[in-house]
Amino acid sequence: MKASFFSRSRRAGVLAFLAVLFAGGLAAPAAASSHREAPGISKYPLWDNTDVYAFRDPIVTDKLTVLANWIPLEEPSGFPNFFHFDENAWYQIHIDNDGDGIEDITYRFVFTENVRNPNSFLNFLGPVSALNDPNINVYYTYTVDKIIGPSANPPANMVTHVASGLLEIPNNAGPATFPGGYSTGSGLIAGVYTVDGNTKVFAGPRSDMFFVDLGWLGDLLNFRTGVIPGNHGGGVNGVAGFNTHSIGMQIPLAQVTKNGLFPSNVADPNSIIGVWSTTWVPQNRVYQTTGAKPSVSGPFVQVSRLGVPLVNEVVIPYGMKDHFNASYPKDDAQYAAYVLDPELPKIIKALFGIDAPPAPRNDLVAVVKGVAGLTQRPNEVIADELRINLAVPPTAIAPVDLTNRMGVLGGDLAGFPNGRRPWDDVVDIEIQILEGVLVPAFNKAPNNQLGDGVDGPEKPFLAAFPYLRSPSSGYTHSHDNPPQVLPPAAVAPAEPTQE
Repeated sequence: MKASFFSRSRRAGVLAFLAVLFAGGLAAPAAASSHREAPGISKYPLWDNTDVYAFRDPIVTDKLTVLANWIPLEEPSGFPNFFHFDENAWYQIHIDNDGDGIEDITYRFVFTENVRNPNSFLNFLGPVSALNDPNINVYYTYTVDKIIGPSANPPANMVTHVASGLLEIPNNAGPATFPGGYSTGSGLIAGVYTVDGNTKVFAGPRSDMFFVDLGWLGDLLNFRTGVIPGNHGGGVNGVAGFNTHSIGMQIPLAQVTKNGLFPSNVADPNSIIGVWSTTWVPQNRVYQTTGAKPSVSGPFVQVSRLGVPLVNEVVIPYGMKDHFNASYPKDDAQYAAYVLDPELPKIIKALFGIDAPPAPRNDLVAVVKGVAGLTQRPNEVIADELRINLAVPPTAIAPVDLTNRMGVLGGDLAGFPNGRRPWDDVVDIEIQILEGVLVPAFNKAPNNQLGDGVDGPEKPFLAAFPYLRSPSSGYTHSHDNPPQVLPPAAVAPAEPTQE
């Protein structure tokens, strides 16, 4: 079955690739996947979505894995106050399984700060050997609610409380705090819970394993070797050594499809879902003259969202970025003009003389709703969602890694933009698409060779859920590390005893 699908899809050629690639909307390279993408949210990093990954799990193949990250460019050595999720925010993962741009299933995560000894300045009072170790002075617990239907003001009968009192994984302060090793002490294994039947969840810091040359992007695409097109390596991974805070889920596929069945037919619209994440905070926040915590009140409002990577960074202009973060996927047709005439190809033309298809860019906008039989359902609307056809078999990572970092463009149909895996090179993929490689006349050098020179993170992915490695240590870490091409290891998901 797997072989016949891949063969059929390859015969579909450019049209199939085009349909998959822009199922969720146009995306373009930017300062990072969604790190500090809008002026408003950049001032509140605890609320800032950085990445969303959604893919059929290559190890537990009957589950959807979703990894949603917050807090951009998180410095590991955050002493004396390490990073945590905001206890006055809702962190949400949404699933649209009928193509109307409105969530049908939402998982809401709410965090609470706990302090064992407020008379100490320390986050850790001594060596830590377990997730519930009393030496963890400042620790966070969280609840999980499952909401059916629109999540803004759901009726009580549509909300199911599926978990409470779960422990956020602590920050990795260093080897003295975790003498037995972070991953064998309070790490991943101790922090994964089973909720809502057979759904796995975890929350806490991870290494930020998005990879991109931030300096290259921020300095007018300044190729470090002095020559284009950027497929020759030599880039510097500007995200290396930083952490992020992640919420991870492994959800049985039958729990997210419209008909509640396991997806087995690529042509069945029930096999297709859209995924995105959001942050909601109370509308009112009053700061106290005593230094006490601010009081919050009023309805919760959306302040950040992320579906397809890189949309808000470059496609949406500066003056509309905060508006985009506050709007909903169902209303995304209002941004179509920015897709029809994107700015970045004009910049590339001015800097390097590389031509792209002229506006209106119908090659980009014509398929923002997907394609029938693959990533488009009946009555699909234009919406920034990370769409995925769950009937497409996952590409194996073990015992032999068969994935391709270029995803569908590289012949790997289980990769971006049919969902998104952490090892998909979305920067290279999207800059090539923006430069017109889906139009035959522009599928040529250097358009189809453009990239940032960074093809992977500085440390290997785990070989199983949650695939992102333990957070970098506050005691030992470095930034701007040499980039590597590091797909998931085809071995057991072990981690070094201290990272």
